[in-house]
Amino acid sequence: MKIVFGGVLLLAVAMGIGRFAYTPMLPFMQESLNWTNSTAGFIALSNYVGYFIGALLCTFSFFRNKQLSIFIMIWISAISTLLLGFTENIMLIFIGRFVSGLTSAVIFIFTSQIILTYIQSIQKNGYAGYLYSGVGFGIVGSSILLMLFSPILDWNEIWRILGIASLIMGLIGYSIIRMLPIDSTKSKGKVNNTATIYWLYLAYFLEGLGYIITGTFIVNVAKNSSTIHFDSTLVWLIVGIAAIPSCFLLIRLAEQFGYSKVLSIVLLLQSIGIVLPALNVTNWSFIISAFLFGFTFMGITALANAIVKKINTSAIGTLTALYALGQIIGPAIAGILLDSKHFSSAFLFAGITVLTASLCVVFYSIRERRFNLNVR
Repeated sequence: MKIVFGGVLLLAVAMGIGRFAYTPMLPFMQESLNWTNSTAGFIALSNYVGYFIGALLCTFSFFRNKQLSIFIMIWISAISTLLLGFTENIMLIFIGRFVSGLTSAVIFIFTSQIILTYIQSIQKNGYAGYLYSGVGFGIVGSSILLMLFSPILDWNEIWRILGIASLIMGLIGYSIIRMLPIDSTKSKGKVNNTATIYWLYLAYFLEGLGYIITGTFIVNVAKNSSTIHFDSTLVWLIVGIAAIPSCFLLIRLAEQFGYSKVLSIVLLLQSIGIVLPALNVTNWSFIISAFLFGFTFMGITALANAIVKKINTSAIGTLTALYALGQIIGPAIAGILLDSKHFSSAFLFAGITVLTASLCVVFYSIRERRFNLNVR
């Protein structure tokens, strides 16, 4: 549990702050800086491009020492977050979000590889669910911080607080996982039928493309909707609260019923949650959408990583790179649709994309049984 706690802190920094703090901060930045939705999507895109490049660097073994790389990326991530607290220049914000994306990918992939390998070596696979709860904790923490301080502080001052918090949590997390011997982070990949795993790759790419539209714009759409009558940051807080237990519960279900079966169902649930606000713009549609989104988006990551970890260790980097590639495309499409006042079209597009990902996992599951891969 101590090792997993270190991973929780690192994922809270990498994903909860480095990746997703922008979502609840966006309405305040957009209002203060007079950004269009296309501009907001452009800034979001920089983070996703950085995430994609970071994942590629991990895939091609650009970083030799995983633990040292995590340590360096913690510092760079904190500095890039702090940068947002000291500038209103759009290009500097673009660069800051790009660097945050790159560092997030490296911290996420290496932390996942190190700790998943460790818990598998001691036959405690169920603890993977605890690990990925770190993202939910990061989202909840940043949302509460924003709700408390947005009435009295400017958005750039909140970014400074987030930067300092990410450095402190990151260094504590690193001090815990560095106790693991480097040899424990290495594992042998297993051979898999290439055509089979491609279905999983395609599903994860489509998930990245679809989920990120909600992940980027749901708070912004809620804030600008005349029918929503509560603090829009609450939407993102619900996402974080739902995300905390989701990975643990879904991993438990997957151990009992099969990973690919549970993954396909969870993707289906997410697609329903994504389209709800597009079909019915009410307080409850956004609340239910936020809950379903929070309960599924990190659960999908935990399940997909657990599957590829059992198939081939190095595939986590490839999987994350494809996920990041989907995230690059999604916000650009959504930004254009939102600027044309068709937010429902953006969410419907995202929901259909994720539904297609669910079908891809079904095809993966069929081939999984056919080739006797026995990856439950």
